[in-house]
Amino acid sequence: MEISANIDRILTLQGGRPLSEMPPKTVVLQPRGALLGEVKTAFEISLEQAIVEAEAVIVDLLWVTRIDAEGISVLLAGMKQAQAIGKCLSFLAMDATTRTALDAVWAQQRETEASPQADLFTPNFEQFLDNHKNTQVSP
Repeated sequence: MEISANIDRILTLQGGRPLSEMPPKTVVLQPRGALLGEVKTAFEISLEQAIVEAEAVIVDLLWVTRIDAEGISVLLAGMKQAQAIGKCLSFLAMDATTRTALDAVWAQQRETEASPQADLFTPNFEQFLDNHKNTQVSP
């Protein structure tokens, strides 16, 4: 009895919740085979859930044999979700073709979502800077 009570006390955090009920800090997902159809859908659900529940998610693509445009979209959606809620998402063992495709789609998304830059300074301040850009400052 005493051993059981000690184990229960060790496994309970200060908040009173057992460690088994605490969300993991890092989750590793290892999809296998072609990231298409039902496998893609199951992976998408797992990725979304892992990003919400864990502080960091690692997607190990070592055993993935093929990723199509929809699979790239799933990875991109995960990147956007993680970025939006401030979580860390990393990919391991991603082949060069997938990396190139994902980088291209990510860059395109960021470009289309970026708002046009507005002038940061008033015209008078810009004129002041233009008039004094060659001014030497002595020590």
